[in-house]
Amino acid sequence: MFGRRGADEQRAIQASAWGEWGDGSTATWAGQSVNSGNATQLAAVFGAVQLITDLIATLPIDVYRKTSAGREDVTTPAWLLYPEVGVDNITWRTKLLTSLLLDGNAFCAILRSPDTGSIVELVPLNSTPGYVQIRREGGRRVFYVGGERVRFDMLHIPGIVRAGSDLGLSPVEAARQSIGGGMAVQEFASRFFGQGATMSGVIEVPQKLPAGGSDVSGSAASLAKQFSRLHSGKSKAHLPAVLEGGATWKQTGVTPEQAQFLQTRSFTAAEIAGQIFLLDPSDLGIAQQSGSSLTYANLEQRSQRRLEVALMRWIIRLETALSSLLAAPRYVKLNTNSLLRADTLSRWQTYEIASRINTAASAEGQAPVLLTSEMRDLEDRAPLPEPDPVPTPGGANAAQ
Repeated sequence: MFGRRGADEQRAIQASAWGEWGDGSTATWAGQSVNSGNATQLAAVFGAVQLITDLIATLPIDVYRKTSAGREDVTTPAWLLYPEVGVDNITWRTKLLTSLLLDGNAFCAILRSPDTGSIVELVPLNSTPGYVQIRREGGRRVFYVGGERVRFDMLHIPGIVRAGSDLGLSPVEAARQSIGGGMAVQEFASRFFGQGATMSGVIEVPQKLPAGGSDVSGSAASLAKQFSRLHSGKSKAHLPAVLEGGATWKQTGVTPEQAQFLQTRSFTAAEIAGQIFLLDPSDLGIAQQSGSSLTYANLEQRSQRRLEVALMRWIIRLETALSSLLAAPRYVKLNTNSLLRADTLSRWQTYEIASRINTAASAEGQAPVLLTSEMRDLEDRAPLPEPDPVPTPGGANAAQ
């Protein structure tokens, strides 16, 4: 079912939401055809998708149960550790996040045990716009995959959703013109350097040269070939040129228009990183634009900004979707502490402050803010032989 790509799938793709631009094609004003399949050929798109998916997919994942005192750890179900047969959780999350970032939707077939009804596997489906369709029938959402109505449960994680729609809006679709412009600039740059369309210089002669091929002495081709032979290569570079018959050498270079067009490539890459994926362009190695005032005091602030703006919107969607598959009050949580890991000095200063607060809290019979065992765990150190004593709220006076 999941591997078949027949005529039904082709019809579904052709009837996708790309038609919002009028003719149903994926062509852009720049003349490039853009879709979620080829958008990653643009380095800025691939880099942004790779950065976001890798950061989120490698986060530790835990399951908790809400309690009156806060929360407690519970055993992580097997299907969450290995959601798909033969695929680990990190790779599985990468599939979902890639679908979300490119297509705006992630779909999984929920396969259950026929005996117990418990989840056995979550199989990611093709998220290409139009392949999985959602229709309202009798007030209920019904899924069609490749044109066929499905009989299994479906996990659907949408991105940005318009009012009146059940499907998420594809970031690639929404930014098709910008990505198309970037692809056009990238193609121009590749052809500019690959085909050598710009001459390094010209040899000017006062009279008309005889016609003929390179074997005709004194012809234009012969003169150019002879000059190249005498001055090309590392051992001949910068040697003085001797031209006869009134010939002169005139240096040429990149025209201002060509130079400006090539600079557009950097601007477009920064626009895609910052406005589509909400990343700081420097996260992808894109040089900061002249006149930009975006600065950060330290690495921790940059990490905090990246988490809050670029990552958290996807993290929460993933947590919410997976939590919906658990019996309440259990829920899924991704541990983002590693993304905010400060430098060594800042971490130890934090622990020192926490220790002083713990001392004051203990005197009042209050619970510590951060146990020593928790500090050691954050530093990837082995636990102490004895657990930390936790004061009883209210202290000695509580028993009176």
